[in-house]
Amino acid sequence: MKRTVQTALLGALLMIPAQHAMGAGQELWRECRVCHMVAAPDGTVLERGGRSAPNLYGIAGRPAASDPGFRRYSDLMQSAGRAGLVWTRENFIAYLRDTNEFMRRYTGDPDGRGHMNASLAEGAGELFDYLEGLSR
Repeated sequence: MKRTVQTALLGALLMIPAQHAMGAGQELWRECRVCHMVAAPDGTVLERGGRSAPNLYGIAGRPAASDPGFRRYSDLMQSAGRAGLVWTRENFIAYLRDTNEFMRRYTGDPDGRGHMNASLAEGAGELFDYLEGLSR
């Protein structure tokens, strides 16, 4: 019985950072949902939002400009996708810090300009974790 309580307590303590990241990521999502949504392949909407930007379901590990349901990627985003950009946690964080600068560096196009005009100086990692968690 004592071992069961210890195991449960340890499990609860290990969940605290994950729950904090979910909370912070979910808070940050409120800004993203103006343009983005999160919907599973079967159509289940996990997070309501706009449709003027790609669905962020499965963003973790997905190549750039690869949402088959979205057809209005910028030329710069399409170039990045062709060049092999994959949305890792690190790339996602760097992209949200300064979207155009990240894409210009990635593609080598010094004048390139994307469609996303938002930036996120802090919390992009938590947002990525939240979106990754929704996609499981």
